[in-house]
Amino acid sequence: MASYKTFTTCTDMGPVVTKLILELPATARANDVTCGSFSVYAERMDLEKGGIALAAEHRGGPLLPSRGYVKVLAAYVCDEKGNAAEAGTHVALDLAECRLTKRIDGDVMRGYIRGMEYRVTQLAAIPAEVPGEAPVVGLVFDECAGDVCPALDGWNLDGKGIFAGVEMNYGWFEPNVAAINAFRAMPGFFHADPLPQKLPLVLWLHGAGEGQEPYRTVCGNKLTAISGSDIQGKLGGAAWVLAPSSPTFWMDPDGKGQLVDDNQSFYTEALKALVDEFVAAHVDAIDTNRIYVGGLSNGGFMTCRLITEYPGFFAAAVPVCAPWVGDLATDEEFAAMAKTPMWWVQSDDDPIVPVDTHFQPSWKRLVAAGAEDLHATYFDHIEDADGNRLIGHFVWVQAYNDEPKTDLDGSLVRWNGFPVTLWQWVGKHSLA
Repeated sequence: MASYKTFTTCTDMGPVVTKLILELPATARANDVTCGSFSVYAERMDLEKGGIALAAEHRGGPLLPSRGYVKVLAAYVCDEKGNAAEAGTHVALDLAECRLTKRIDGDVMRGYIRGMEYRVTQLAAIPAEVPGEAPVVGLVFDECAGDVCPALDGWNLDGKGIFAGVEMNYGWFEPNVAAINAFRAMPGFFHADPLPQKLPLVLWLHGAGEGQEPYRTVCGNKLTAISGSDIQGKLGGAAWVLAPSSPTFWMDPDGKGQLVDDNQSFYTEALKALVDEFVAAHVDAIDTNRIYVGGLSNGGFMTCRLITEYPGFFAAAVPVCAPWVGDLATDEEFAAMAKTPMWWVQSDDDPIVPVDTHFQPSWKRLVAAGAEDLHATYFDHIEDADGNRLIGHFVWVQAYNDEPKTDLDGSLVRWNGFPVTLWQWVGKHSLA
């Protein structure tokens, strides 16, 4: 038997095994393998109940056993990380994205991490490196030797502690300052100055389905976009990211596991304690004047709750499809919220967080409270990169891809007269 590694890509809708990397017992050359050289059989396991996981191929479809053959889109010789090579002892198989390659599935209320098991069978001989010697045949790869996920470079998903009496897990991203400074110092780079010693921190809060487990929190949708080079660059070149995992839901008023739309949370004090402890542990590396907060859905609500309770602490806030009930909040709460610069992201057709009870009354009352640095990108509907229409609640896809750039009236958001995107705007803010 032989081993393989999975290669995981973090997509808008969660982590997907997009490639298998096979370790060969001999050297192969670029033309020695094709899509027909191997077959890939997959089983996804239910880690909570045991056995084969049941899941729908498409949203709303029938639940089917997660087992079967996966289409191989391409096969090529590669290095151990999956990069194509002219010759080597590894082969990469690019896989079709489907139910059998998704590491997490479920719905907006709960995502489920699946155990991924593959069996790759060799179907065609690989010629020997030395003419006249026997070809490589009969290989079966059924032992997983690990996972390669470039989007998780720099992430630690093992954080845990007790904060204000609440046990909570969390993940965090630490930028590679030495590597970034080395790159910025290269001749011809447009900005050769090294990064400042203290960098911004983004506190990002997940939705209802991504709590408890940091892998689910960070990868359940594309939170890793915030640690990617594009958004990192817009935040000044590099930024820390802190991603707490709620033990239940952020919209849980008493910590007993009920999701209630009443603007209250059991976890407000615990989250602030986590941030304070994390900053204290990295006091020489985090700029306390540039701590930003944002989140999607449940996390958008929690963003509003935090800036209400701690005005003047966060330099900017990004509530995305936020279920903050406008008519339940007091004038005093809106006055506190108005002190933090905000950029809301919302879709008009959101079926889960109706705009007439959440965004619209909140916006009017924030304006009435005197909020000055206040923006909102309001989509009629949203689509993915392929033009497929998504349900309006998934507007975080646009936020992660930094598509928001217009204000509520359709005009471009500007900073010192120049147009900015959502994340460029965030990166401009400092309490100082």
